[in-house]
Amino acid sequence: MKTLEQRVRNFLERPLPDEVALHYEPDSLTEMFLRTFAQGQPLDAGLIQMGKICLGELDQTIAQVNTEAAREYFIECRKLLTEVLQQVI
Repeated sequence: MKTLEQRVRNFLERPLPDEVALHYEPDSLTEMFLRTFAQGQPLDAGLIQMGKICLGELDQTIAQVNTEAAREYFIECRKLLTEVLQQVI
């Protein structure tokens, strides 16, 4: 079974759905948070707070996307973010 770090790394490395790729920001807070975790770097209190904020923003993003592929992508992103936060809190 893959570790959470491996699952996050795989998620970050996979191709983006078309709708997501159109608006992709490689330095987004969510991606930065997940990448920091996947690289085994420590998540301090500030980064953990940032992760919590990202979690709320993902709910809005999921509600606004137009395609099922984008919705599934962001739902998986939210699930991984939740698991990371549960592990580090």
